Amino acid sequence: MIIKTASAQSGKIIDLVKEETHHLPSGTELSIGVLENGNWTKLGYRLEDGTFIEIKNDDKLFEIGSITKTFTAALIMKLVGESEMKLSDPIQKYLPVQMAEDRFQNSTITVQHLITHTSGLSSGPSSFILPYLRALIFTPKNPNRNFKAKQYYRYLKKFQLNYVPGQQWDYSNAGYGLLGEFASDLYGLSWEESVQEYIFTPLGMRDSYFLIDKHNKDSFVVGITSKGKKSKPWEMKFANPAGAIKSTLNDMIKYTSAQLAYSPDSIDFFEATQNPLNFEIMMPSDKLWEGNAMGLGWWHNLEDNQNTFIWHGGSTGGYTSFVGFSTSNEQAVVILSNISSSHPSARAKNRIPIPILLGQKLLTEL
Repeated sequence: MIIKTASAQSGKIIDLVKEETHHLPSGTELSIGVLENGNWTKLGYRLEDGTFIEIKNDDKLFEIGSITKTFTAALIMKLVGESEMKLSDPIQKYLPVQMAEDRFQNSTITVQHLITHTSGLSSGPSSFILPYLRALIFTPKNPNRNFKAKQYYRYLKKFQLNYVPGQQWDYSNAGYGLLGEFASDLYGLSWEESVQEYIFTPLGMRDSYFLIDKHNKDSFVVGITSKGKKSKPWEMKFANPAGAIKSTLNDMIKYTSAQLAYSPDSIDFFEATQNPLNFEIMMPSDKLWEGNAMGLGWWHNLEDNQNTFIWHGGSTGGYTSFVGFSTSNEQAVVILSNISSSHPSARAKNRIPIPILLGQKLLTEL
């Protein structure tokens, strides 16, 4: 694998980046990696009053948001591959509390329902009113900060299943919080320690973290909120497995290369997370999800039969991220940015966040 910085051969990439992102506000940083023909091209920009300033930020930290979920799904699929867990297992098997009613019409909520966002369980915060009110008062820009597993378990103790799960896709951070709890119990490590041992360390991802502290804060790019203010790092508890990772372009290139088995450090259980489940779980038909199907961790874009690709996006209070790849074309794109997807200038006409739209276009138009 060869990694290079921007060159004459990357002119089309640069043109597309500038065309799609020139409306982003001053202070926006973009850290971009594009894989073509076995070569990774890296680009770094800061926008100032509509001007693109080239910078080196491939070693700078950004929040990757919900791309974290693909790490959690990988931990689960490792357990499945080792016969420590089954996708068909009822979640009740792994819960420390008994749900009030865990079956309906001979159906129950399974591990696969959590991975595919089809459990029907509440993602909160309506599930736990007091933590939600506390978050509104003390951490309104990070509503997941104060939620703990024990609070979700209280909800589950009163939960009565009255529908057949698996019928509807409904994005759930809490579902991945539960998966993180299950993984932690089975590995005998915290979720964070499990990610470190089974993914970060084998791939050499030495600059990826779960918290921003005195050791890494100087490398952390400050995010921009929906109102154009400086964001604070998202620090969470129960929801960590859904969106806590902070990483660099260099580390995310290693992670994405391993998804393509294009790295000597590739991890065999990653392939299982790309399983599209026969494309049976179609995601909602709004602009962001239209033409996409849910797999075992990754999303599958099927809008163009000739250019299908696998991807996941991430969004936190001050960051938007994208990872996408095509195993058949051996192409990949990583985009890290420090702009909230809710910022008025960060949405395209079709309401798709611009960094995510850019990632999709880089995969399909190059």
